[in-house]
Amino acid sequence: MIETVPPRDGREYPGSDSVSLRDLFNVLKKNIPIIAVCTVLGLTLGILYSVKTPSTYQATARLVIDPEQSRILSQDATTGTVIIEAAEIASQVEIVKSEAIAESVIRELGLMNDPEIVSSTSWQSALKGYAVSAINSLAGSGDTEHAAQGTEEQMRRTMDGFLDRVSVRRVGQSYVLEIGYRSGDPEKAARTANALAEAYIRNGMNDRAEAAKQGALWLEGRLVDIGGKAREAALAAEEYRNQHDITAMANETSLDQQQLSEVSSQMLAARAETADASAKLTTLSRLIASNSTDANLPEIANNPQILKLRDEMRLAEIRLEGLKERYSAGNPAITTATADIARIQANIVNELRQVEALYRSNLEIAQGREKLAEQQFENATSQGADKNIARVELAEIESRANTYRRLYESLLQQFVSTFQTQSFPLGKARIVTAATEPLSRNWPKPSVVLPFSLVLGMSFGLFAAVARNSLDRRAGSSERLQRELGITSLGHVPVYRAQPTANGQAEGLPATVMPLRAILDTPYSPFSEALRSVKNSLDAIIPAHGSVVIGITSVGSGEGKTTIATNLAQLYQNEQQSVLLVDADFVAARLTRLAFNAAPDFALKPIHPATFGDTSTTGTTTRLLRTSRSTERSCIDHEPDGMPDHSAVPVPLLTVEQTRHLATGPYRYGHLSALKEALAKLRPKYKLIIVDMSGFEESADTRTICSQVDGIILVIGNNKKLTIERLSEALKVFGRSRVSLLGVISNRSDTGSRHRSPLSRGLTA
Repeated sequence: MIETVPPRDGREYPGSDSVSLRDLFNVLKKNIPIIAVCTVLGLTLGILYSVKTPSTYQATARLVIDPEQSRILSQDATTGTVIIEAAEIASQVEIVKSEAIAESVIRELGLMNDPEIVSSTSWQSALKGYAVSAINSLAGSGDTEHAAQGTEEQMRRTMDGFLDRVSVRRVGQSYVLEIGYRSGDPEKAARTANALAEAYIRNGMNDRAEAAKQGALWLEGRLVDIGGKAREAALAAEEYRNQHDITAMANETSLDQQQLSEVSSQMLAARAETADASAKLTTLSRLIASNSTDANLPEIANNPQILKLRDEMRLAEIRLEGLKERYSAGNPAITTATADIARIQANIVNELRQVEALYRSNLEIAQGREKLAEQQFENATSQGADKNIARVELAEIESRANTYRRLYESLLQQFVSTFQTQSFPLGKARIVTAATEPLSRNWPKPSVVLPFSLVLGMSFGLFAAVARNSLDRRAGSSERLQRELGITSLGHVPVYRAQPTANGQAEGLPATVMPLRAILDTPYSPFSEALRSVKNSLDAIIPAHGSVVIGITSVGSGEGKTTIATNLAQLYQNEQQSVLLVDADFVAARLTRLAFNAAPDFALKPIHPATFGDTSTTGTTTRLLRTSRSTERSCIDHEPDGMPDHSAVPVPLLTVEQTRHLATGPYRYGHLSALKEALAKLRPKYKLIIVDMSGFEESADTRTICSQVDGIILVIGNNKKLTIERLSEALKVFGRSRVSLLGVISNRSDTGSRHRSPLSRGLTA
């Protein structure tokens, strides 16, 4: 199981599902040459197109459609407002571009053999024309029918090329149509545009005249027919009215109907009067029966005798109440007052009975009038019943006569209008602005072509840049590694370049091994500065207290992992930190071979066997000790004035031979367990142990050792060949093993030398 260690500076990198503006900027910055080349190429093509393309001139004529002379107006049934029929305007546009108008103009201007039109026909029309010509030639050129077909085909091809140069559009929401024609000759463009407008107007006038002629003939026959039917219907209505003695009044109603209406009104009035008298009599009778004198009927309220009696009644009641307060019951005064009240009430009842007699008389009179009105209504109804059916039939006959009369009048108006149109036909459109020779060409326009070609080239460049970035799966970008695999970048180390010989630099070494001590020979070179930046990133990961074992490996061989491991160990050693370099590359054992051959030149010193608690020595161990001592003397001899060279303090090295010597028994792969035990014994004695391992893609030992260290550093030295997919597949070889991946070092990168300070350049020189 691969685990990555996040940086301790608290920064968060973009996730795998997001792209930042910085990523886009980096893509554009990386592909600036491609974008620039595509932009220049597009601009060049635009210039060549503008120069090589023949000039085209377009002349336009404007005409307005008369809304009173054409069917382009309609009225909204709900609001009554006049609305423009856009479909009619579009129809007129298509009529201008019709083949009939085109043929008329071609014959008028003699454009049948115009080379400009014939050469602009499509390849399909040309191919079809050649085929027809070949068939006609095989069938015989003297045949009149075939010659006519050839002429018609030539006209069709000419019309195709002609209509390709015609443009018709509506100006805004107005009635104005703009007719344009394109040609290489400005004078011919203006002449053809005016001919199109005139042909359209002439075609409209001819159509209207022909339609008016046909309409007049039809209307004339319909007028004779409808006029006869209207006359016959009017005579039939008068004869039917005379036969049934139906008299019509001025307001088109019969006398019987008017009499029946008057009698009906009288009967209704009598019924209302009877109902009113009956209601008054009923109310007054109920009051008398209940011995009540409070009645608000008009005849009672306005009767002075009843009003006088009511006042006397009120005074008598007041006097009785006063006597009852002063005297006891049975007093003669109280008895007299009570008798007066009874007498007055009896008088009021008598007066009400007189009014009741009056109401009863009025009711009898109203009932008599009602009976008389009903008898008159029944008589009028019985007299007019036999004429109702006749009236209905008469109304239908009169309606038919009126319909024929209105239809005749409408047809007569249309006939008069059509006859006038036939005598003096008016066009549905008129020319507003005639076409003139254009002063400038319509196409190609450099102001349009050049910006378009520039934008097109730039867009193609951007597309190529994005496609290149999408297809480029190389693991050379730390952002891509972090985004797609979640691996932190520890830094970029540039390609090592040999510097001029400086004091303390080893001489006579092969150029292939010089980078192994670059941190000593060129302390302020871009390579060393980048490696020190990597060390700073490692310092943020290494704990402040205790020791740590870090393995350095790569995907395959030749990535420069040994160079990184050796220089990092020398850098820590020369900063007075306790460091141990372990050669765990059991395949190549490069550091072990250097320890045997030229350890002093690379400031390496194999550790003493006593470090493991082993006192036994072999010939190999003795030879290693001798090499170690010679390394120390070489370091002292290189320093003038007998002072030790602190820049070349040797780094302790655990070689492959020492690890294998620690293995016990005849086991073939005992060096792995021996290395694990050696690391456990050496951990308390060193703060940092750097283990140089083989490429884990091709070595099973490395995959085993990676699980024994605290963390591993992956060195990528061939960015052009190592893709994200290959790195992902390579990391899968660890399976479910718990391996802590501290980060990635991009070796042999060009980014490390871009920001080199002047001070470092001066010190290096």
